[in-house]
Amino acid sequence: MAEVAERLERIFEELMVGETVPVRERTRLSCLTWDSLMQLTLVSAIEQEFQISISDEEAIDLNSFAVALQLIQEKLNGRQVVG
Repeated sequence: MAEVAERLERIFEELMVGETVPVRERTRLSCLTWDSLMQLTLVSAIEQEFQISISDEEAIDLNSFAVALQLIQEKLNGRQVVG
């Protein structure tokens, strides 16, 4: 699953330009650019990149790189994969 983490890291890097917190340690509270619009942008980018569907409840709970990675891995392991 290292490839998944690397792909997710690229998303975070591309969307959160200028953040000083290391990518894999980023949380909603530690990033100045992580506002509600960034939340929607992240969810959309993750859905497109990994061809998964993220529910509204999951999107609300997505508050860190670690949570995003765990959610993606769960979905790629057979839960609600789209495509």
